[in-house]
Amino acid sequence: ILSTVTGVHKYKWLKQNVQGLYPQSALLNTIVEFALKEEPVDVEKMRKCLLKQLERAEVRLEGIDTILKLSAKSFLLPSVQYAVFCGWQRLIPEGANIGEPLTDCLKDVDLIPPFNRMLLEVTFGKLYAWAIQNVRNILLDASAKFKEL
Repeated sequence: ILSTVTGVHKYKWLKQNVQGLYPQSALLNTIVEFALKEEPVDVEKMRKCLLKQLERAEVRLEGIDTILKLSAKSFLLPSVQYAVFCGWQRLIPEGANIGEPLTDCLKDVDLIPPFNRMLLEVTFGKLYAWAIQNVRNILLDASAKFKEL
């Protein structure tokens, strides 16, 4: 196999055979092109990108942990809890533009190790549970006050 894959002409032959045999998805085509690429691969650049994703995931995890710790405090005023909740959702006053809301906890960190990915998802799940519980409590209070009237 090594002798077959040594020359540039043999690379092209192998690439044509691999691509021509089976219908492939876009992801599989990208993997084949990467593996059979003739120019050198910048491994250092790839390593830096992965490290940046790990750092981004750690910052997200720290932020969510901080919000969860704040939300667990019973001494916080409801208005402060509301502000934390709105800040997490990036609901800001009209006229201020800070960018798009974070729709998925794994956005731009999809190449991190599975353990870190699962830790992020579980932590965000706790925050979602807290938010849902608060909305439920507000709705139950409003329903009770409405029945009293």
